[in-house]
Amino acid sequence: MRGRDPMPLALALMTLYALAVGVALAQALRSSPEALAGGLAGRPQVSVRPAGQTVIVRVEPGTPAAQIAQELEAAGVIAEERRFNLLLEFTGWGPELRAGRYEFERGTTVLEVIRRLREGLTNERLLTVREGLRLEEIGELLEAEGIGSADDWEQAFGGPRPETIIEGRPEGASLLGYLLPASYPLDDQTTADDLAAAMITALAEQLDDDLLAEAADGGHSLHEVLTLASIVEREAVVPDEQALIASVFLNRLDLGIALQADPTVQFAAASHESGASGWWPEIFQADLERDSPYNTYRYPGLPPGPIANPGIGAIIAVIRPATSGYLYFVARCDGSERHEFAETLEQHTVNVARCHGE
Repeated sequence: MRGRDPMPLALALMTLYALAVGVALAQALRSSPEALAGGLAGRPQVSVRPAGQTVIVRVEPGTPAAQIAQELEAAGVIAEERRFNLLLEFTGWGPELRAGRYEFERGTTVLEVIRRLREGLTNERLLTVREGLRLEEIGELLEAEGIGSADDWEQAFGGPRPETIIEGRPEGASLLGYLLPASYPLDDQTTADDLAAAMITALAEQLDDDLLAEAADGGHSLHEVLTLASIVEREAVVPDEQALIASVFLNRLDLGIALQADPTVQFAAASHESGASGWWPEIFQADLERDSPYNTYRYPGLPPGPIANPGIGAIIAVIRPATSGYLYFVARCDGSERHEFAETLEQHTVNVARCHGE
């Protein structure tokens, strides 16, 4: 009797094995990417270098996943980029990896490395710089975060800087108005100069060529736009009123009427000795008569420069204001933080009286 041909048997076994793998893969795909990743990972992936040592890896925005894998392998975080890339390919997580400064223990598993990159679990913390702050207020934030002293911050914006977007400032103008409010990542190596550079760069990225061209078409320099935007930022509490408030001030400028903006008077009246409590003080009648180029009750036109750092919303509101005939506005005094607008002084007087219950 002839023996059984071994080739058909081998092919049958290979087919069965392939089917089993296919079924497992299909089940994993149907369940979740995490289940598939766990199956592909196999044994924990350990670094080729001793565990217990930390490695700093900085992932820049827009870095391809394949390049991240190469950098992780070169740093000794993962043993081989091939398995890392395979996991990303089957899970589809490649586009989800986030930029940032990461600190990994050598010996971290591939799955844990990918999880931290997906969730953006950096060793950075965020500093939120809200809209409408003066330079001194940002300096106080930096001191509170332990990034440096107020003197460090003053030195960062007090000297020459390389950024092109600030080149059009009038001689002697500070960086006030040119630092875009946002949330910025910090780590133990961040300096005051780093933050200043990041905020100026962020403004340049937000103000694209189209917006700058629109500003020029409207007859305003960037410095003038930022100056008016800083006033709008301090006046408007509700963001959807920014374009309308901008239209009021632009209408007054066109007619040669003084802006009469309280925040500019607050800026002029601020006391450097009072610190945080004195940057935006309550103003009184005597303050409206203060002899300062920032007193827009006394001097028509724009003040010499921004009074605060406006957000991109206020900047765009000045470049693309609402169309209106309004020349006045006053707070409603109903807790809504909105305003009543008027085209004539008579209408404005009625709105003011309504606010005060007269």
